[in-house]
Amino acid sequence: MPLSRANRRAQAGPRAAPQSGPDEAPGEVALDRSRGFWTAVGYAVVLGIALALAALAFLGLVTGGGKLWFTLPDKPDWFSGSLWWVGVTAAAGLLVGVLRRVFRLPPKLPGVLEELRTARVEPPTVLKAVAVSLVSLVGGASLGPEDALGKMGGGLGTWLSERRKLDETARATNTLSGMSAAYGGLLASPILATALVVEIARPRRARLADVLVAALLAATVAFAVYFPVAGSTFVGIYRVPSFTYEDWQLAAAVPLGLVAGALALITLAAAGVLTKLTAPLLRWPIVRSTLGGIAFGLVGVALPLTLFTGTDQLTTVIDHGAALGAGLLVAVVFAKILAFALCEATGFIGGPILVTLFIGGTAGTAVHLLIPGIPEGLAFATMFAAILGALVAAPFTLIVLVALTTQIGTLQLAPVAVAVLTAYLAVSGSGALVALARKGRGAAGQAPPARGQPPSSTS
Repeated sequence: MPLSRANRRAQAGPRAAPQSGPDEAPGEVALDRSRGFWTAVGYAVVLGIALALAALAFLGLVTGGGKLWFTLPDKPDWFSGSLWWVGVTAAAGLLVGVLRRVFRLPPKLPGVLEELRTARVEPPTVLKAVAVSLVSLVGGASLGPEDALGKMGGGLGTWLSERRKLDETARATNTLSGMSAAYGGLLASPILATALVVEIARPRRARLADVLVAALLAATVAFAVYFPVAGSTFVGIYRVPSFTYEDWQLAAAVPLGLVAGALALITLAAAGVLTKLTAPLLRWPIVRSTLGGIAFGLVGVALPLTLFTGTDQLTTVIDHGAALGAGLLVAVVFAKILAFALCEATGFIGGPILVTLFIGGTAGTAVHLLIPGIPEGLAFATMFAAILGALVAAPFTLIVLVALTTQIGTLQLAPVAVAVLTAYLAVSGSGALVALARKGRGAAGQAPPARGQPPSSTS
């Protein structure tokens, strides 16, 4: 007799439960069916549009405001700046101090790297910090706009999430996608903005896919709004001389990476020393920032290339490096480190990333002039990425950065990878960075960062 359906099921035994894939947690919902995923996508679109408009306004004010006061000479040689610039930088320092006092900002705010790692920006401090950062950058401070943009994007993402009473995972995703959106018009490509955010933040595997898609979407939407209006991104493409890849360049990238690592440590040490020297002035923020403005203004008069974020100034270095000479470029590197440290230590607010890239690119051009056998494109590209690679465990982002901003070629990226890894292993991987941070923070009673994590910049 044919078996009934019930008997057949009984003889076959219990049906096996569906098996999860090797990377799928039991009960995990497919990505494209996740309600939380589509919610994050919706917020990413909103954040992309909002942050593109905010970035247009902020970066437009920074660029236009700086041009009101400063006109760099065609050949920025020794002492080619105008002495009245010091009055502008002093006034900027005075206003920075007044704003910090009125807003009751603490002496130190979380820097952009710290906010990326924690995936949180405190909304109450955002507008205050952005106002101080705008005054700092318009006043010629040797800092970058990435700190203010990151606070705007992350702060808006955090604020929206808390207002909508989203859970902590959704809140962190929106914070990071907001920061990615803020960098959509800053960097040369939305891919670069996404890589920077995701590689530094390192979200857990359970939400990595959501963060990656949301961050890329937010950055792409922001780029699509920002670029047609501005006509370019804030950090454009640097036309460095092309060079043919040869095997010996892999070996040459090792000492270039070590030099970049040494410059990174010198930069951090200079900021730490000046922070300690200016610590007695913490009770007088107006005096502290005014003196800081006078100091970096005098540096700018002596070497005008040390003012501002360094993005436009780096183009001058590439185009006129040979005419300026190796000696001047070496002096600019160390003067830029000094100007950056002065701004960091005296209350100006801004980011360290673009300044660090300027230091690395200028040092690479100087290396080529000192050792002509090393192609300029090779020296520039390797040190451009390696100095930041010494401080931040984001090698993929830095290699993509070089690929997109210099367009030197695929094979030519191999020495860049060697230089970045060399700088990181020599500084962060060896523990030298943690030891320096522990020594600098010990007097302030702060805990040092975890191994492999750079100390946050002082805002």
